[in-house]
This record gives sequence, C-alpha cells and structure tokens, in this order.
Amino acid sequence: MRIAVISEEITIRPAEGLLVFLMHMCRYLSGRHDLLVLHARGNPDPDLDARRVLKGRTLFSRELKGALESWKPDLLIYTPASGLTGFGMLRSVLLKRMSGRPAIVVALQARETGKTHRALSLWSAPELVLSPVREMRQALEELRVNTDFIMPGYDPKLFKPVDTETKLRLRERYGIPVDRFVVLHVGHVKESRNLQALLRYRDWGADIQPVVKAGEVEPVWRNHLRQAGIIVIDEYIDDIHEIYQAADLYFFPVSIRTGALEFPLSVIEACACNLPVLTTRFGALPEVLEKGNGLEWFSGVAEIPDKIKMLRNGKTDTHTKVTELSWERMFDRYLTPHLESLVSLSTEGGEN
Repeated sequence: MRIAVISEEITIRPAEGLLVFLMHMCRYLSGRHDLLVLHARGNPDPDLDARRVLKGRTLFSRELKGALESWKPDLLIYTPASGLTGFGMLRSVLLKRMSGRPAIVVALQARETGKTHRALSLWSAPELVLSPVREMRQALEELRVNTDFIMPGYDPKLFKPVDTETKLRLRERYGIPVDRFVVLHVGHVKESRNLQALLRYRDWGADIQPVVKAGEVEPVWRNHLRQAGIIVIDEYIDDIHEIYQAADLYFFPVSIRTGALEFPLSVIEACACNLPVLTTRFGALPEVLEKGNGLEWFSGVAEIPDKIKMLRNGKTDTHTKVTELSWERMFDRYLTPHLESLVSLSTEGGEN
C-alpha cells in the first residue's frame, strides 16, 4: 500500500506528545507500507522519504500538488499540528480533493466543532477522523463524518521499571538529588498546564523534590518554578525514559482540555515505568485506566498531600495497566484495519 502522511511538523527529536505520536506512526507505517511524508517544518527521521512541500498556513502549493500527483498514494493520513480546527478540517478536505484518494485525519486534542466544520461537511469530508476525544467524535458523527477511537502508546523496550541502583545512578547523571522523594511532571511549561499546583509542594512532605522535564517553555513560568526550588530540565534529552525511571512518582495536574493531548502520553509512559501516578481525571484517561494499585485521581489541590502519602505507602503496579498499550499494538488495533478497509472500498468503487 502507498500511503502519504501529511502534517505541518514532524521531527526525529520530538518535544511533545503529538510529535512523538507522529514519529512512531511513521516508523510503524514505513515498516509495512510504501510511505511518503509531506511536511512544512521539522527534522524528520533520515530513513523516511520526507519532503518539505507544505507552506505552513498556506493551504495550497504547487510542490504539494506535484508530490501527490507523482507519488499517487492509495490513501492519505493527515495529522494537523493544531488539531482538527476549522483550518485543519479545510486542509483535510483540500488534500482529499487534490489527491482524489481516501483521507484519514488523526486528531489527538480536543477542539471545538463549529460552523466551518459544518459547512465543509456539506461539501466534502475526510473518510474517517480518528480521535480519543469522545465529544468531538460525537459532534462530527452528527455532521455525518465517520469517526473512530485512537490513542497513543509507548515503547516497551525503553519505558520499563528499573531497580533502585539504576534509579540512583540516573539521578546522579541528571543532577537530581538522590536523597529526596522525586515528583516528576513532563510536558510544556506554560499556563495551561496548571503548574501552579506544583508551587505548593512543600505541603506534600519535607523530603519532596519536584522535577519538571519541559517541552515548550514560557520563560515566566520557568522562573516561577525555579524560584520555588523546583528543578526544571529544559534541554532536549534523547533518553527521556531515563527521567521517568529516576523519579518516585508522576504528577499530572492539567485540567484545561487544550492543555494536553486527550490521552496524555506522559501518563502512559510513567505507568510503563511502574511509577505511582497522581493525576486529574483528564480527557480520556478514566476511560482507559482504572484507579488503584498506584494510580489515584485528584480534583483540587487540597487533596494532593493525602493522595501522595497514600501512594507512597501503598502498593504500586501501574505497569500492568498499560502492558497492552505499546505503539505496535495501538496501531495494529486502531489504525491498520481502517487502512485496509478504506483502500479496499476505494478500489471497488473506483477513484473519488
């Protein structure tokens, strides 16, 4: 099968969940199909056939049209960098019309489905939108756009539990205190992540040391965190799994739907390393992960000290919650069946 993956950005050094998802999806597809990657910016894996033919916010370019015409894909997969906004919906429709092939859109973050989506659905629409966002899927189904579920996974070769000796060695490597209880958060350092909850960490225990592994950084918030005694690691780290393995507990305080992917990749990776996890009931998390055995929900900051104490004193077996969530299994389950069925239908019915 000849597949074209299209996104505004793709890179081999991803600093956020969507780009991690894209990197692994391309690796998965390239091992099974003929793959062409079309993008506007980034530093793709050199093993991929990747071409910089998109023009950012410009919907059309002769380079893009030429690439699709010469490649002649059987199917398109478009993953908009900003989610399925009105612009993302419009670009997906134009890509489909330009290529004459079936189009799948992967939308991992909650976005409002509004008038633009409604108007475009009357003209044309992608054959399928894959998303973990239930409300968005329901809204699109009402517009007669077919949808289904998808979610991120993790690499079990990297994200796995380690023994105490390895944990201490990793702390020395990354400048993390070896004699403190390390509470980790991984993600962007910005207002929408509710990082102000971390500023009260001295109420959680005398030996608590928060560590934030940052993606994108708002300098004001980085300064707030560091001034409070929180360690902020803001350089890119290839072996990000080692930061999880150096920690004692993972903390995910995000409550605003636009603050993270609907199913936060960091929570999966923390569980894979068998860390106890304290998280809000964010997005699709409660649909997939059950409370208990080291995973607890919290609603307000007043609950955090007691929840952390409970997790410190309780049994942790979060690893078993995600053993079926590897990247390969996620794509085998939620992506591959749609590729085969859409191409089959397209072949039976002739080109669009």
